[in-house]
Amino acid sequence: MKNVWNYSPLYAVSMHRLALEGSLLCWLLLLSIDVWALPDDRQQPIRLEADSGELDQKTGISVYRGNVVISQGSMRMEAATATIYFKDGRFERMEAVGKPVQLRYKPSVDKPEIQGYGQRVEYNASTARVVMTINAKVIQGKDSFTGDRIEYDLTKDQVKANSDKGKRIEFIIQPETAKVGGP
Repeated sequence: MKNVWNYSPLYAVSMHRLALEGSLLCWLLLLSIDVWALPDDRQQPIRLEADSGELDQKTGISVYRGNVVISQGSMRMEAATATIYFKDGRFERMEAVGKPVQLRYKPSVDKPEIQGYGQRVEYNASTARVVMTINAKVIQGKDSFTGDRIEYDLTKDQVKANSDKGKRIEFIIQPETAKVGGP
């Protein structure tokens, strides 16, 4: 991929910011359209760290490699590689690969942190779907959901999981603990 940062510094900065926002969008939307991250997370700066990165303005593809960490407030994604695709200047999709890709965020002050894992995580903006594959797992508190593929449809607020032949999915929901002093 050709690095073309020297076309227009202002455009390159704008595309870089869009790429960062697009990659964060993938995992910000992971588990709920109604419940985002902590209220002030969206007001925090987006920070991306990687061993290397490049943006090809002609193709609209940016690639970040080596210990990629993208964070904003309580939200954090770690991957070996993150590739972000733009079409006509708009975020289209993102793919992250790792061993595993790790996602985490705190949806609200009164809810436990959500963690997601998978060797590959994809987000498609047009279908509003997040797909985690290969040893995929989502954990919130003591509840967990595992399978070879976990797909979350943000529009329908639905989670689907499946596994390869001979394997099964697993969904563990812990019972609510009795409240102190309650019935």
